[in-house]
Amino acid sequence: MAGLVEEIQALALDPTVKVTELLRRVKLAAVKLKLQDAVEWADLELKGYFGVEDEDVPHYRHFHGQLMERSPHFGTKPAYGDPESLRAFSYAVLKEPISSLEELSQTTGTLAVSLDATFEKMIQDSNHGYLRSYHIKFGHNVPISILSHLKDMVMDWACALENQGILGEGISFTVAEKQKAIEAAPSITINGNVGHLHHGDQNGHQNRTVISGADNSVNSLEINDTFDQLIQAVDSSIGNVNDREAILEIVEAMRAAQGTPEYKPLFQKWVGYVAEYATVLSPFVPALSGLIG
Repeated sequence: MAGLVEEIQALALDPTVKVTELLRRVKLAAVKLKLQDAVEWADLELKGYFGVEDEDVPHYRHFHGQLMERSPHFGTKPAYGDPESLRAFSYAVLKEPISSLEELSQTTGTLAVSLDATFEKMIQDSNHGYLRSYHIKFGHNVPISILSHLKDMVMDWACALENQGILGEGISFTVAEKQKAIEAAPSITINGNVGHLHHGDQNGHQNRTVISGADNSVNSLEINDTFDQLIQAVDSSIGNVNDREAILEIVEAMRAAQGTPEYKPLFQKWVGYVAEYATVLSPFVPALSGLIG
């Protein structure tokens, strides 16, 4: 009888097997081998990353779509504006459970994410308050790419287990295999590059906008901590020295200009960097835009 690890390998190679079923077996194997990072990762993929900070969601769930606008008179069409700003506002993260992404990959209609309410107000204000709604349109290639990436990750993980002599028998593992897994845990990680998972309250603090209207709340980082968190993120995540120093200079100027007319142009200058460093900067846009008088 093939062991659980070999079964996972076979399922990862089978294009007809749903990723949901594959991840359930990964979770089962990880629980039995006491590989906690793999258990947590599989749980998040199966249940969704709701309440997790955008920057802590794995990179393969981040994407840029196309910003669309809808008005009562002209219907739906691509949004018009500065290319860098449009790219910044077209950035999104899919936090849905894998089962939802599998359904999305099979649909024939248009896929879209609602734009954060704060972003929408910023655009409306820049357009003299004309009544429009906005969403981010994206292709079926986005969920398909996520599903494919997950199968690759699972295959790599299962092969790493096999290389350590961990195969199992049926759905069980020997004591020796469990000990090998504990000793080799750093080399067989499958946490999807997830950082420190900060979970916000599902109904309020630090939520994110998600697809299909499941959660349209706005992130609300505590203002007193926002600038410090932003500076830390820029320092640790932006490798280009010139850009890093320029962004930090703007951020410090924004901190000093809170509550004054000088804040808005500084904020707009900072937004110019969001398109280039979306993963690092975008999570802070709602809180910082709220400081515009």
